[in-house]
Amino acid sequence: MTVTLQLPFPAKALWPNGRAHWAEKARAVKKHRGWAYFSACAPDVPKADPESRVAIAVTVHPKTRNLIDRDNCIASLKSYLDGIADALGVDDRTFDAPTITFADPVKGGLMTVCLTYQSKGE
Repeated sequence: MTVTLQLPFPAKALWPNGRAHWAEKARAVKKHRGWAYFSACAPDVPKADPESRVAIAVTVHPKTRNLIDRDNCIASLKSYLDGIADALGVDDRTFDAPTITFADPVKGGLMTVCLTYQSKGE
């Protein structure tokens, strides 16, 4: 089963090279984690089995055509993944490493997160 969530582009404070003050980063983490939590709490998003794995595929629609480092992109998603894990009722250790695909830029940027539930034996 696959579920798709659309989330805003992460704030500059959440990127490893963002160099934000700790308080600014804490506010951004709280806000982004909440967005992901409420997005994953939608009625059409089922809870995950704590014994199974969840594959994560992220399509990044950047704000501009500037190139984005894949490693930094994964790091900037940490708050989103934590919020999704909270909503699904699992520890984020059940998530496989996210795969990142870059798409055309959109105004303001966008992250499309696809969760694929895998049964324990897969």
